[in-house]
Amino acid sequence: MKLFLYFQFLYLFIISIFFPLAVNAYAGPGVAIGAIVVAITVLLTFIASSFLSLINLIKKIFKKVSKKKFIKNKNKKKNKS
Repeated sequence: MKLFLYFQFLYLFIISIFFPLAVNAYAGPGVAIGAIVVAITVLLTFIASSFLSLINLIKKIFKKVSKKKFIKNKNKKKNKS
């Protein structure tokens, strides 16, 4: 009897997963405000991340250019001596 009851509940559980009933609920304006805040946060985070990555790239390029100029200037000074 327990085994039959177990399988009956298991069957109902599986059926409820594949065929859920429609639920009508009022979320209210709080959910909309929350969704807007989350969307703005994600957008600002993406923009800030892109900006910081761009700054990092510019720094790396600037360092490479500075090193090349420094090496050229150093070689010119050695050749003059």
